[in-house]
Amino acid sequence: METKLCPKTPKCPIFNGILKGTQYTDTYKRLYCEAGEKGRNECKRYLVALKVGICPPNILPNSSKSEDDIIAEMKQRGELN
Repeated sequence: METKLCPKTPKCPIFNGILKGTQYTDTYKRLYCEAGEKGRNECKRYLVALKVGICPPNILPNSSKSEDDIIAEMKQRGELN
């Protein structure tokens, strides 16, 4: 049986940091965190973390950047080897 809630939700810096308590929190959670596999497959944060283990705290789930662009920027900043 599929788990609806993303396993990264409890520690996600989006909801515990930059969007905490904003009008967007519930919408993002519903569309990405609580939407099961479909939501996770559309969440840039989840997809980047799946590829390299981490995601920068300022990346939104619906970022217009591709996963590869986000990862390239992380490497450029020295966040990845």
